[in-house]
Amino acid sequence: MKLLEHYEVINHSLNETEEEVSITVNEIANLLSCSHRNAKIIIQNLQEQKWIKWKSGIGRGNYSTLKLLKNFELLVVELAKETITPHSIDQAITLLNKYQVKDSLQREFIDWIFHSYLSEYKDQSSNMHSRLHFPSYRPLPILDPAFVCRRSENHVMRHVFSQLVQFNQDTGDFLPHLAHFWEHNQDNTKWIFYLQKGVHFHHGKKMTADDVCYSFWRHKQPTSAYSWMVQDLLYKVSAIQPYIVEFQLKKPCPFFLHMAASLGGSILPNDRSSRKRFPLGTGPYRISENTDEKLTLHVFNDYFLRRPFLEEIKIYFFPKLYDNATVIDSVPNSYDMNFYHYPYKGRELHDLERYTALDRGSKLLTFNRKNGILANDLLLRKAIVHLLSPEKMIRELGGTRHKKASHLLEQFEHGDLSRSKRRGREALAKSDYKGEPLVLASYTGAGNEADGQWIKEELLKEGINVSLTFHTYEHLHSLPLEEETDLLLGEQLSYESDLYTYLAAFKGDHNLLTRHLSEADKKILEMLGENELDTLSLCMKVEENSMQHNGHIHLYRIIQSAFYPSYVKGIHFNALGWIDFTKLWYKVKR
Repeated sequence: MKLLEHYEVINHSLNETEEEVSITVNEIANLLSCSHRNAKIIIQNLQEQKWIKWKSGIGRGNYSTLKLLKNFELLVVELAKETITPHSIDQAITLLNKYQVKDSLQREFIDWIFHSYLSEYKDQSSNMHSRLHFPSYRPLPILDPAFVCRRSENHVMRHVFSQLVQFNQDTGDFLPHLAHFWEHNQDNTKWIFYLQKGVHFHHGKKMTADDVCYSFWRHKQPTSAYSWMVQDLLYKVSAIQPYIVEFQLKKPCPFFLHMAASLGGSILPNDRSSRKRFPLGTGPYRISENTDEKLTLHVFNDYFLRRPFLEEIKIYFFPKLYDNATVIDSVPNSYDMNFYHYPYKGRELHDLERYTALDRGSKLLTFNRKNGILANDLLLRKAIVHLLSPEKMIRELGGTRHKKASHLLEQFEHGDLSRSKRRGREALAKSDYKGEPLVLASYTGAGNEADGQWIKEELLKEGINVSLTFHTYEHLHSLPLEEETDLLLGEQLSYESDLYTYLAAFKGDHNLLTRHLSEADKKILEMLGENELDTLSLCMKVEENSMQHNGHIHLYRIIQSAFYPSYVKGIHFNALGWIDFTKLWYKVKR
């Protein structure tokens, strides 16, 4: 591909003109930082590829004429297509990313791969019928629940790991999983789990009680997304026998099964240190490849439950594919498209099924009530709440932003604060605000950049200055956010369990509400209820208290979509807004 690099330099220096240009071989040599002799060889090679038209001048040093015959970005796409094989598109993706091909061409390329190329190959190979290939916009370098609690990562990790029990959203009951039976004492301070035998990890090791002990204790590290479970609740966890585990808790916890069923309760082998990109679990899929360009999951043949239909899941990452501000315009008419999770420009829905649902989670903006300008200025917080209109935000930014939110869960929304610019301006005038910049921090992706910029511009119109700072997810949660930020922006996830949704929101170490929650609200949360209903009521009280004191704003809920051909069956969104891969199967067209 060295010749392509030479063409890029020449193309850029000539401003991509389509006109003939007078130039000497020495000038070409200077552009390419090579000798006169090598410049002539490169020119000859470019001519042979029909990338340029060259007419030599008479004599050394005289001007020749050069005409560019190829649009550079179209040439990159053309060469990328040539590198593709039925088993890999890695080189093609690397090429597109290296030369930063514009968004529209990336989308056309994606459509060509997943419609034309893979469709043709699938007709020749029955193996393609048990694969799921689809594009996404963000690599997933961390897939260990101790280090991340984010929507896409959580979804993939659900397929890699298993927990002691599972929560059934339809019935509200807990079902056996890695544990076939469990019991607890009268005051819910001691829980005993009896493990299934013959369960294997992805590297072949058999799971025992020691692995369960290791998996929970590792969350004692303050960097874990689930350290709250250990710090607040867990006193001791012991392997009574190879397949019996006992948990001793610091205080009564009637809802401990919710913790055990969470991703924080994922069981990992105790003989392997943490491998963020390639963690080992007992789930239905194992990670076989995880790079910045592609994630590959293969079915785990020794899975202890029913084997999934799909043999392989490949997610190709195109960073510019999705920004939460795109719309569906057109798509090649092909029922052979494998799957799309995100809508994006360049496609329409001919011959495709579409499944949509309102996301259970929401986009959240929190106010620092511990330190800084906002902590002691209720009127300034009130002003911001009234000056930001979620409806206007949805209308102006569009994309997948769909419905105004006011609470953690939609079913608990019961009317909302009537916002008005007038009230906001009155509160701002009475506040102690003197024009100091407020620091708004967030992580990259999920539309946060666009949302943050919109918030900054809206508040600036009213005289409130906002300084934006964006970090990677991992770096954001390593910062002392309570001390360095005034506002935090990001997704608030929802789970199948209403109670766990609230517990994770207000106690989870990687949740934004936790970082800015007032000390008074934290003390309320220490008074755990005697049963699940009481605990949920307590959490809802904290939510209402935070809202009354203008501690946070729920901005909107997104609409989740899946686009797929009619032969794909088992489509259904989980609480994270993703399709459960283990439920998918393909119906043969007759």
